[in-house]
Amino acid sequence: MREAGLEVSSLVKVTTFLSDRRYADVNGAIRREVLGEHAPALTVIIAEIFDSAWLLEIEAVAAG
Repeated sequence: MREAGLEVSSLVKVTTFLSDRRYADVNGAIRREVLGEHAPALTVIIAEIFDSAWLLEIEAVAAG
């Protein structure tokens, strides 16, 4: 994002796909640490992920 001149505050939507519900708390804690007071639209989906070695997948939309 920084290469495009964008910051965390540029995020407007974040979708997180978790491989297991047991990662929800740690995902939330890390998300709060990274985003701070910034509050983009958030969606968390518990889903089977393409590669079973992945714990999560994140899709983010930012606007400049």
